[in-house]
Amino acid sequence: MLPWTLEDIDLTAVPVANGEAEETLALIIAAASLVESASHLYTSNLTQYFATDLEVSRWLIEHWEPEELQHGRALRAWTERAWPDFDWEATFKDFFTEYSMLCRLDSLEATPALEMVARCVVETGTAALYRSLSTLAHEPVLRQLTSLIHADEVRHYKYFYRFFRRYQGLEHLSRWRISRVLFERSREIRRDDSGCAIRHIVRARGTGKSSTSSQVNNWTQAIHRQVRQGCPYDMAARMFLAPLDLPPGVRLWVSGGLAIGARVAMQGLPWRSHRAWADERPQPLG
Repeated sequence: MLPWTLEDIDLTAVPVANGEAEETLALIIAAASLVESASHLYTSNLTQYFATDLEVSRWLIEHWEPEELQHGRALRAWTERAWPDFDWEATFKDFFTEYSMLCRLDSLEATPALEMVARCVVETGTAALYRSLSTLAHEPVLRQLTSLIHADEVRHYKYFYRFFRRYQGLEHLSRWRISRVLFERSREIRRDDSGCAIRHIVRARGTGKSSTSSQVNNWTQAIHRQVRQGCPYDMAARMFLAPLDLPPGVRLWVSGGLAIGARVAMQGLPWRSHRAWADERPQPLG
């Protein structure tokens, strides 16, 4: 049984996106709909990887995949209502061709415990994203939808974390090995999953010169500026650090520092100054 269904959401009440803020938010939802709709790719990889673990593989097949695919369907439905002229099907086809090459079985971590750490990173990122979107959303339908998905992602995190603890009891991994996976996987998410989706959304919505790499970069930064306004840094830091099993006092100090560092990092741009960005805004997507 799914915790909620599309019938619980009144998609007919979704307004057409207009204005820069609304268009940026709609682009984020569209990009998320692509990644969520391709969730069967990594579910297949994970079920093969954990084929001998019946508890994990059964949960992946019976709960995680159906819920992730429902996220994709719901986000697609919202996108098609907000952007009625957007060709979601064609964009997803192009995205899937590239994204399927990134989702390979050999890209999973070396041990089951480390792969569960990687899953915790992914769920931390998605939980933080949808929490941010639910905070930023002004229209009730998007706020309801992102709140429902956020609750699902937090629950998924708890399952992956529990599986990690079970495997960690067998593998006894050092905090150094765990921390390497934490930070390496967090970089890969931004570069591979979200980066691939944003590129295809911007190129599909743009025309001519507006689909250049510069335009993609500008819209990527606009998205990061939007998301950081509602990002639950403290929550994300606690979830991110949990697999390290730090002593309470150290965990509190490190999570606070990580949350502050994330806020600072999200304020600027990796290759431009604040002043340069202030004078440069994304061009409309068609």
